[in-house]
Amino acid sequence: MESEIWKEIRKEQQNRRRLRLPKRTQEILSLRDKGHTVKKLTAFQYRINNYLDVFPIHNRYHNIRINKRGGYKNITEFIQKVEHTKAR
Repeated sequence: MESEIWKEIRKEQQNRRRLRLPKRTQEILSLRDKGHTVKKLTAFQYRINNYLDVFPIHNRYHNIRINKRGGYKNITEFIQKVEHTKAR
C-alpha cells in the first residue's frame, strides 16, 4: 500500500514538472528580446550569454566561469543581478 502512495506522489511531481516546463522555457527564451544570447543545450538546459547554464525544471543555475551553482526564483531578475555583479 505504501509503495502505491509513493508511485502516486511521483506521478504528481512529474505532472507538475511537465506543466511548468513550457512557461519557464518561454521565460528563458524571452531573454533574447532583452539582448541576451540564449542557446538550447538540451530540452532541460540552456546557456545564457555563453557562461550561465540554467535548468528550467528546478530553477537551478551553474555559472561555468566561476563554477558557482545555485537556484533562482525569477530568471529575468536573476540575469540582471548576475550581469550587474559582473560589470563591477
